[in-house]
Amino acid sequence: MENSKSIRFISRQTSVVRGAAFLFLILAFALSGESALAQTGYTGIFGGGPFYKNAAANITEIENSGFTEAIVWSVEVNSVGDLNFNGEFPLTSGGVYVGDQTHPDFASNMALLKQGTVKRITFSIGSSNFGDWQDITNLVNAQGTGPTSILYKDFQALKTAIPSLDAIDFDDENSFNTPTTISFGVMLGGLGYHVLPDAFDDSGYWTNVVSQINSQLPGTVDGVHLQAYAGGSGNNPCSGWNFGTVPVFPGLWDLNDTPSQVQSTMTGWHNQCGIVGGFMWLYDDFVGNGLAAQYASAINTAVASSGFTLSGPSSVFLNQSSTANAAITITDLNGFTGKVTLSVSALPKGVKASFQGTGNQRKVAFQAVSTAATGFSTVTVTGTSGTITQSVAFTLAVSAAVGTNGTGTAVDLSSEFNVNGIYSDGTTYTTGGLDGTGYSYSANLLTTSRVFNNTLFEFGPANELDAVGGQGQMIPLPAGQYSAVMLLATGVEGNQASQTFTVNYTDGTHTKVVQSLSDWFTPQKYAGESEGVAMAYRDFKDGTKDKRTFSLYAYRLALNATKSVRSITLPNNADVLVLSATLLH
Repeated sequence: MENSKSIRFISRQTSVVRGAAFLFLILAFALSGESALAQTGYTGIFGGGPFYKNAAANITEIENSGFTEAIVWSVEVNSVGDLNFNGEFPLTSGGVYVGDQTHPDFASNMALLKQGTVKRITFSIGSSNFGDWQDITNLVNAQGTGPTSILYKDFQALKTAIPSLDAIDFDDENSFNTPTTISFGVMLGGLGYHVLPDAFDDSGYWTNVVSQINSQLPGTVDGVHLQAYAGGSGNNPCSGWNFGTVPVFPGLWDLNDTPSQVQSTMTGWHNQCGIVGGFMWLYDDFVGNGLAAQYASAINTAVASSGFTLSGPSSVFLNQSSTANAAITITDLNGFTGKVTLSVSALPKGVKASFQGTGNQRKVAFQAVSTAATGFSTVTVTGTSGTITQSVAFTLAVSAAVGTNGTGTAVDLSSEFNVNGIYSDGTTYTTGGLDGTGYSYSANLLTTSRVFNNTLFEFGPANELDAVGGQGQMIPLPAGQYSAVMLLATGVEGNQASQTFTVNYTDGTHTKVVQSLSDWFTPQKYAGESEGVAMAYRDFKDGTKDKRTFSLYAYRLALNATKSVRSITLPNNADVLVLSATLLH
């Protein structure tokens, strides 16, 4: 046991020096990729630095390797709850995601992994001889795990900033505090994460933790990583590691085993007790030399059975009153010839789906009505053939319709435009853009007008002043009595909480509305806030694209319908941006 802790400690220190750490591989339910074989678990690889430092080539390698889960190692948790990769890559500070400041392409790189064979992204917490889990215990004891606790805020911010993140690996090798670990695991499950213990000894402790977490929130723990190397040498997933219906994914180390040896060992375990997945330790031993694909193939072949896999897009963008398609590929494996029936689940309100095609290349067609619920949802396509079931999940982003026909009375903002917030793709500029740091909305994606729930919104001209930054200014409104004013707006440079908008009436009275606005990159789903337009990228001042998802939000501010409006006063906050406004009767 001490040998395991010593080796992992040395490896972690080495990762800081070499700029590389480790990444787990585990077997994926929705397996995708030409070299991958049918299975029901995950094939994983451990790595760290290679996935955030000069990572482009490494992302491409793992994306096409046949591995179905990438686990980035290792998240440190300090005494105040801040998260950091290996002491060199700050992730959160004070409950806010700050990873963009060090590696702005990290979140998009994680999403890119899922365009290939990787179907799960997992972050691993802890290691040997580190106090991360002791800090977690102290924080849980002091603050609990509710929405006001720093751990809740940190991991909520992490998942919001990196939507492709699916699971958390518990690499606790020296703390083993049962009640706080269980509370922490249930909290993560409530935030939408899966949990996977990363064990090498003390099976009784981990069996109890898994049982207790899943009894409180069923399905949270859906796998166990079992170290079968170093201090875990001699571990056998078929003996002494029974977690009931939760599968065990054993791991081997390339230092000890070649791809052929890995295949032989994993095949033996598969024949003995039916393992459906496994992982390799560690990626930074063989970055870029072709062994990643060989090790992935070794595990996939060892645990394979006849069947099929599904693959699809990472995200689909759909507008109200419109349609969008997603290509679904069925890959037959090991001589599979069965008929696959597809179904779709978790569609948002107002969206229907139908399947087209009968072969291995199918299409799911989405159709949204004019009042379909906007926002982001995870849609799952499931394939069934007899007793074999596979699935692929992706994000469906529903936005306001594109069009020029809608209700409402437009508010002319042109005289108040003071920010260049919208640019045509490929345009270079020096204005500072929407946020003052050079980023802007894409005119190509935003278009000239949108229709949100049948209400028309018109935008200012691209490549010119076309947005209003809050300065406490008073904007004239068309005379009349209205029930509400609708805004398409956003916060920049962070979420902008509790902003006061004041609507002034002709009789000298006014209505004050306090509204929180999400940052365009981190939707918070504040009360009174809806997704207006979800966009697959934003533009940068040098003509390039920031290929992450950004939002323009819709807000409905209620008015006194018995009075005639005169003007609206914006917050005195330049990080509150309004792009369009419409009055409703």
